[in-house]
Amino acid sequence: MMTLSVVAPDCTVVNEEVKSIIAPGTEGYLGVQPGHVPVIVALQNGVLEYRNTQDQREYVAVSGGFMEISNNKVIVLADDAQHAREIDLAKAENDLEEARKALRGEGSGMDRETAVTEIGRAMNRIKAARRK
Repeated sequence: MMTLSVVAPDCTVVNEEVKSIIAPGTEGYLGVQPGHVPVIVALQNGVLEYRNTQDQREYVAVSGGFMEISNNKVIVLADDAQHAREIDLAKAENDLEEARKALRGEGSGMDRETAVTEIGRAMNRIKAARRK
C-alpha cells in the first residue's frame, strides 16, 4: 500500500491508502505502485486514477502541478483538483460552453488565455465525472 495525498491550493482532495496510481505527467501518463523509486514529476491537465484499498477505481481531475513519490508516499500538489464524485457535471458542461463562447468573442469578460485555461479545466472535470 501507499499513501496518496492530493492537495489543491484551497483544500485536500484525497488523503488515503491506495494500491496504485496513474497520473498525467507532462511526458505521458505515469503508473505508480508500492516500492516506486523516488521521483518528482511535473503534471499536466488530465485525470488522475487510483485504486483504493477495496480495489475500486477512483478519479480526480487535476490541472497541472507536481507529484512527489518517496517511501510509499505520493504527494500531488495540483494547481486545481477535484474528486470525480464531487463534480457537478451540469456545471462543468456549462463552464465549458461559457469558455467556448468567450473564445469565440461572444460577449464574455473572459480573455482568450483564461478561456483556453477554463476549457481545459472544464474538459478534465467532465472526463473525471463521467468515469465515476
